[in-house]
Amino acid sequence: MSKEKKLAKKEKKTAKKSAKLEKSQAKAYAKLVKKIDKKNAKAEKKANKKNKPFIPLAVPTQEEAFAVEGGSKVGKIIKMIILIVLIVYILFFLVLWFRYEAPIRAEEQTTVSEDGSKAAVEYERYSNPHTITTTPDYTVSEAKVLLKQVLHDNWAKLGYSSDPSSGSINYTSNIANIDNNDCYIFTAGSKTYAVSTKLSTVYVNQNGSYQPLTFHDDDILF
Repeated sequence: MSKEKKLAKKEKKTAKKSAKLEKSQAKAYAKLVKKIDKKNAKAEKKANKKNKPFIPLAVPTQEEAFAVEGGSKVGKIIKMIILIVLIVYILFFLVLWFRYEAPIRAEEQTTVSEDGSKAAVEYERYSNPHTITTTPDYTVSEAKVLLKQVLHDNWAKLGYSSDPSSGSINYTSNIANIDNNDCYIFTAGSKTYAVSTKLSTVYVNQNGSYQPLTFHDDDILF
């Protein structure tokens, strides 16, 4: 096939494609004009009903209409690119977040070999050497020992005529919450006492309410 024939065929194909595009644009433009006319008719009817001036929507030319359409496509493409960049950034941040590792500290100092080069430093992951502790809950027996000591050291201040600590101290099998403290309930020397499970406070029941004992001269526990 000669060069002239190839060129003619190419021109014919281009013309056909252009005619098809023009036909498609003409159809789309007619649809746009019809839509604008419909909106104007509706708006005019509404304006006349309310006795208001009617300002119709301008009908763009075919060139103007497709110029705006092309611009909107460009805007959509730009928005899509921005969205993709944001998604990539978020994914990158998540990868860094999940791959993050706590700082490490050197276990040994850097050593220098005979030839003057530095040996590699060995590292280990940092761990907190301190033990976190809380006050434990003591047993009924340990609470009974504390109450016995309090009675022995303070029997006169508690209103007894003699030391009641040598008598029976009975656990009632009850635990009461007093001043936000869980307490074992005991009876001793005709009175009721409460001892904190943390051994932090001893209470005495006076007329139905528990009062904390504030003695500070207790000796060594039995």
